[in-house]
Amino acid sequence: MEETIKRINELYHLSQKRPLTEEELKEQGLLRAEYLSAIRASVKGQLSNVQIVEKNGDVHPLESLKERKNNVRKQCLEIRKNISAERFAEAGENLKNEILKLVEKDNIKYVSVYASKDGEIPTDPLFEALIEKGITVCYPIVQGNSLIFQSVKSLDELKVGTFGVREPESRLQEMKTGAKMPGSGVVFTTDIGKELILLPGLSFDREGHRIGYGKGYYDLFLEGIESTGIHTVGACMKECMAENLKDVPDGKLPCEKHDIKADEVIIV
Repeated sequence: MEETIKRINELYHLSQKRPLTEEELKEQGLLRAEYLSAIRASVKGQLSNVQIVEKNGDVHPLESLKERKNNVRKQCLEIRKNISAERFAEAGENLKNEILKLVEKDNIKYVSVYASKDGEIPTDPLFEALIEKGITVCYPIVQGNSLIFQSVKSLDELKVGTFGVREPESRLQEMKTGAKMPGSGVVFTTDIGKELILLPGLSFDREGHRIGYGKGYYDLFLEGIESTGIHTVGACMKECMAENLKDVPDGKLPCEKHDIKADEVIIV
């Protein structure tokens, strides 16, 4: 760094005596960029060791919320890469069994299930088990910035759609979250207290806070149904629970006041 600063100063003093050549101007620009990059890295390193103590006693690093969430995402995605197919299958079976227990205990009639893809807890076994029990099963469809939910009777009805995720082909021209649409297959609000929504996520903590892929679709949807009484359940592999992540030493995911928690979390 000393040599870089020395050369920057040399070029500056030279520019006071005569115009710099094109090559010298280019060198000057590169050296300044190198210097600023080193300064930013140094400051960031120092700030990473600073901790903020909230009024409620919570302590967390002085790092932007976005950075902290992205760190969790990166760590979970890396963890998933190293999980075997057998372990994913086991997690899928565990999830199926736990959801079936909830369905029976709470007399649930409608369940929204996300369509899993590679690197996620398999949900197809859960779908088959719910259909066998006569439960109405819905899948989300991305429409604009929103999610709508539509009932499905067979996995063959799912086609690869937005972001490479399987979803039903919409039978609706237009709808609003929570609207009653007779015959549409959108069943939420038809029997309040008998619905359950399974939430996808890269990581959850014990309090129900969730970090997804960062697109925000479920966050907006959850905001719209917060006062409806619909039961929300997070599904998380134990390897990705916040308490098991090195970047979350206190076991609590970074969150904001407006973040909506899952009512409960199933760890598989």
